Amino acid sequence: MKKFAYIFITSLIVLLCSCNEVATGPAVPGSTGTTYELIVACPDKAWDGPIGDTLRNFFGQLDETMFMREELYNLVHIDKETLENNKMFSFSKSILIVDVVAGVEPKAETKKNMWAKPQRVYRFTVPDSESFIELFGKYQNQMLESYYDIEREKLNAYYKTALNRSVIESVGKKFGYTFNITTGFRIAKNYSDFMWLRSETDKTSTNILIYEEDYTDENQLQQGYILLKRDLMTKQHVPASMEGSYAKVSEVFPVVSEVTNINGLYAVETRGAWDCENDFMGGTFLNYTIVDTERNKILTIDAFIYIPSKEKRVFMMQLEAMIHSLYPWTNPKEQD
Repeated sequence: MKKFAYIFITSLIVLLCSCNEVATGPAVPGSTGTTYELIVACPDKAWDGPIGDTLRNFFGQLDETMFMREELYNLVHIDKETLENNKMFSFSKSILIVDVVAGVEPKAETKKNMWAKPQRVYRFTVPDSESFIELFGKYQNQMLESYYDIEREKLNAYYKTALNRSVIESVGKKFGYTFNITTGFRIAKNYSDFMWLRSETDKTSTNILIYEEDYTDENQLQQGYILLKRDLMTKQHVPASMEGSYAKVSEVFPVVSEVTNINGLYAVETRGAWDCENDFMGGTFLNYTIVDTERNKILTIDAFIYIPSKEKRVFMMQLEAMIHSLYPWTNPKEQD
């Protein structure tokens, strides 16, 4: 990410590549591990040298769209024997194994649900650190997306045990789509084309705005329009703590957009920070602008948080996972 820069990716990058994926086998136990935790199993010499430096540099990148800049992943180093002999580690949801074997051909493999579910395991077999660095560079973005998929899958498996079915139904009936909305959320505002969901505690404020409009022009999918629309919605519907103040997209932090899809629907994902006009509040937001071709609508789901003095990246992944469970409201039964 470039600091204080605006980035827009205009085409969807397919991250699947030639890394060999092995089919899953018999039923496995549920995976463990905290959000954004990655177990790295490799020799101490590799971890303390260029291989470890490469992993730390990539997974330790700062997400500068966060109101507090935070590393992408928390790396936990163990040796291979510990992984093989300790279920606490082998049941972790995200695992990276590096084998350094003199004379072998460099190879990368990936397996899903190898020892637990959901789980993603990558294994690199290389003769030396130079080979690892070259091979890792080819797969690093694919790996990151695959690990993110597992984060969302694990969170949604939990969410299905704590759904607010009345709110889910209200969203589905109004917008034609709904998603896994947990019991802490309530409807704060509900108009013909707008809904505000809130979940409040003494220390956190978690919010989801849902709004739609007719799809008339491709410019509605451009970053500038998305941010302008977001500012309009927050100014109109989300007052801040002081009279005359309102939430808006921050001009201090970078905004990053990319084309993606959510369960087969074309969407633009936009991440950034928000602050307030004439107030000192601020936080992080995640916006999905989704094309609903059947109804010729633009559906926007915008999640944002206010959590002073705390890291926010884990909270945002929780909201991201909820939104990624999006499904059409054609059958009110819970999705499997």
